[in-house]
Amino acid sequence: MEIVSKLRHRHLVSIIGHCIVSSQACANTMDTIFLVSEYINNGTLRDQLSEWRQQETMKWPQRVSAVIGVARGIQFLHTVAVPGIVGNDLNMDNILLDQTLTTKISNYNLPTLPNFKNNRVGHEIPLTNAADKGALGSVADGEKEDIYQLGLILLEVITGKSAGSKNELDFLRHKLQKILVENPANLKGLTDPAIRESSALDSLTTAVEISLSCTSRDPKQRPSIDDVLWNLQYSVQVQDGWTSSERLDIQI
Repeated sequence: MEIVSKLRHRHLVSIIGHCIVSSQACANTMDTIFLVSEYINNGTLRDQLSEWRQQETMKWPQRVSAVIGVARGIQFLHTVAVPGIVGNDLNMDNILLDQTLTTKISNYNLPTLPNFKNNRVGHEIPLTNAADKGALGSVADGEKEDIYQLGLILLEVITGKSAGSKNELDFLRHKLQKILVENPANLKGLTDPAIRESSALDSLTTAVEISLSCTSRDPKQRPSIDDVLWNLQYSVQVQDGWTSSERLDIQI
C-alpha cells in the first residue's frame, strides 16, 4: 500500500488513503481493504461527448488532447514498475476529467491487489495471499490489450459513438479503411457532427489511422504506446497549423 499510495501522475486518479477491515465473524470471510481516491468532479469522457451536453461538447483539438492524456497515463503505468502495470480496464467511463478537462485514468490495475472494482471516490478489495497474474498471460499481452482499449476510446472520440460489438467494430473499421483508400475527403461523413467544422482533415486522418492500428485483431500489428503518442502529437501539430491558417484567412 505504501508503494501504491505513492503512484502519482497528472493523468492518473490518485489513491489518497486506505483502511483494512478484518472480519472475525466468519472464518471463511477475507479481510477487506478499502481504497479512497481523489475526487474528480467534471464527469467522464463519455459525459463530455453525450447529446445532453451538446452545447458544451468538446471540439476536435480538445478531444485529441484528452486522448493524448490517456496515452501518457498508459505510458506511465507501463514503465513505472518492472513488470509494468498492464490490463488496465480502459474505457470511456473510466476516463475522468477535471475542471481543466485534463483526463485522468481511474480503475487502473493494481497488480498486488487483485480482483477489485472501484468507483470515483473509493473502492473495496478482498485481500488474498497470492497475487493474481490475470487472464492476459503476459506483460506484453497486457500492454497490447491496453493499446486495443485505447484505440476503442479514440474511435468513440472520433465518431461520437461506441463501436459496440465485435461485428459492429469490424464493420466500422472496414468503412473507415475503405474511405482512407478510396476518398479520404469523405472521412468527415463518419465523424461526430460536433467536430466536423473544428477538425482539419489531415489531423483527423492521422487519428483514424492510428485508431485502426490500435484495434487490429492481431495484437502483433498494434503499435507501441510510444508510436501512438507520436502520431497523436503529430495530429495536434497538423491541427494547430490548420487553425492558424484559418485564422489568417479570416483576417485577410
